[in-house]
Amino acid sequence: EIYSGPYIHAAPDLQVGMHEGYRVSWQTTLGGAPEGLVYPNMKKWSGDHGGYDFSTTAGVLITNRRLERPDPSIMDIAPTVLKYFNVPIPAEIDGTPAF
Repeated sequence: EIYSGPYIHAAPDLQVGMHEGYRVSWQTTLGGAPEGLVYPNMKKWSGDHGGYDFSTTAGVLITNRRLERPDPSIMDIAPTVLKYFNVPIPAEIDGTPAF
């Protein structure tokens, strides 16, 4: 199992990821369903709010602070923000503060 903690009841049964070059439709991200299964996208893609496997999704971290380790993960963003604002980090949260 990949999920644990007190919010496991809210975890999805299935998480779908897309192959590079593919994405969900504009309607799907809002909870809708488009008429066709596959159709051409004529709009510019400027960003997505989709669910992707964090271990295969590349990203860049830009910061003016020195990191405590050389390999921060997307899982470290929430605990880093909580620490920055002096908010206690719950024991069930994944990741550790990046600085």
